[in-house]
Amino acid sequence: MTFEEFIEYSLNNNTKDKVFELYITEEACKAIKKHTQLNVCKYKFIIEESYIRHIRNRHEEDIHLVQNLPEVLNNFSHVEKSLTRNSQTGQTDVSLVFRKKINDDVVQMVALRIMKGKILSLKTFFRK
Repeated sequence: MTFEEFIEYSLNNNTKDKVFELYITEEACKAIKKHTQLNVCKYKFIIEESYIRHIRNRHEEDIHLVQNLPEVLNNFSHVEKSLTRNSQTGQTDVSLVFRKKINDDVVQMVALRIMKGKILSLKTFFRK
């Protein structure tokens, strides 16, 4: 399944079992480490279909930009580490916030770091 097919499937179904994996380039890994001190080179970047629907439901005007996720992940202009308190567990979650200018807009992508399994998981994506 291509990324475009995954997006289409996610928008037209209510299941929660499909996951799409994007490749993080070595160059992007090195840049992430340089700017955040986090080594994510052996991590998988996953997108759960429910987060595609989240973007549609919460950032409807930005859903057409979702196809640019691979570009933002691997050719970002800025990345930073973000720490937030998880309201369910009380623990601190580590996220990466990616930014990239696309056309005349700056888009922002937030990915949660899940240490168990070495995963970066898309949380949201929107214009800033």
